[in-house]
Amino acid sequence: MQRWLFEFTVQELDVTREWTLMLGRKSSYERVASLLLIIARRTRNAGAQPVHENCAEFELPLTRSELADYLGLTLETVSRKVSQLKQQGLIELRSTRDVVVPNVELLAEAASMYEHRESAKAAKVAAFPA
Repeated sequence: MQRWLFEFTVQELDVTREWTLMLGRKSSYERVASLLLIIARRTRNAGAQPVHENCAEFELPLTRSELADYLGLTLETVSRKVSQLKQQGLIELRSTRDVVVPNVELLAEAASMYEHRESAKAAKVAAFPA
């Protein structure tokens, strides 16, 4: 039980760190992609069955207006960025709220999640050398 609680706490701290980083340093495009990526990953972790290994499908829990408020963006900006992600093939919209991510790794690249995660790991290693 202690191990599970520790792992859960560490995961939540990672999510909080990524969220803080996202709001402070990412472009509007990266913010929208990051939020969709977070939702896709949580949906998969909650036991949803992916179409294939690197795919995710979910229903957006928020309206675009709520997404805009959550991300600190305007409704128009969120709509443009969602359209841009769709045009680039990074997401598919089956309806206004049903989202398919055909390739989670490509969405992660668009969200710049790996770049920020690697810099955070490097900073942690520098701060706490072995």
